Amino acid sequence: MSRFPEYQDALTFNKFGKNDLPFYVLVCRHTKSYRLHYHNFAELSFVIEGSGEEILNGQSHPLKRGTISFLLPNHLHEIVIQPGTVLTKYCCMFDLHLLQSSSIDPIVWDKILKIGSELPSRYDLEGEQIESFERLIEEMFKEYHSNGFGKNTVIRSKLSEACVYLLRTVQESIHQSGTLNMEKQGAVMEMLKVIHMHYNEELSLTFLSETLGRTPTYLSSIFKRHVGHTFLEYLHALRVGRATGLLAATNLSISEIALEVGFGDFRTFRRVFKEMKGMSPLEFRHRSHSNDDNALSL
Repeated sequence: MSRFPEYQDALTFNKFGKNDLPFYVLVCRHTKSYRLHYHNFAELSFVIEGSGEEILNGQSHPLKRGTISFLLPNHLHEIVIQPGTVLTKYCCMFDLHLLQSSSIDPIVWDKILKIGSELPSRYDLEGEQIESFERLIEEMFKEYHSNGFGKNTVIRSKLSEACVYLLRTVQESIHQSGTLNMEKQGAVMEMLKVIHMHYNEELSLTFLSETLGRTPTYLSSIFKRHVGHTFLEYLHALRVGRATGLLAATNLSISEIALEVGFGDFRTFRRVFKEMKGMSPLEFRHRSHSNDDNALSL
């Protein structure tokens, strides 16, 4: 495998003020392929028109009007567009804790966390479903770009409704067709898929070895050779990348963030974060909030 997934910090695509939600929704027009990447925010997208191909955590599927994709933070994906083809879709990026902080049902929250592993990351709407969901996401789009009273409350409500709509359709799809058949991938891509979907859990080369049926030494060697980083370096980069988003966009304590991204020990989290970012987590949070203040004063 010669491709190294590109990390994209969702915060750089839009400046969030301190009092704004860690959320935005745009209409994206793709005229060329989008390389393999991942980001620290969750992504909900809905195809309006056109066609293409999307590869989510190693699984390929066609994109067409009515296709919905939902990716949790750090899940791998890319978009393939044939020459002369245009794909237009709504793209909604948000911090996952925006859902947890709303009045969403704990059962729904539990299902959301299983997307991409036990539940599929995408599905195709048909007929009236397309019109219903398009109205929902269009309302969310208009609300985001407005200055109406209670804007943030409405956005939270619409986002929760969109997620419930998705999960209902997924449940119906699984009931009708059974569980998905996972495609066999190369060992490195299999490692990347497992790492990206379980980065915030206890993860080790021993676990990967037991999961993939290969020796730890073999997996360590091919990962370093093809990705350019050791397993631990890559895992730490994922966790720290997710932590930066939480530090900037939530009020979680630094200890809570350390646990949330997979560090069982706060001292280890602080040390690794400082090594990678050149500052402590607290310094990063202060600097991020200071930048928001400067942006708001311009």
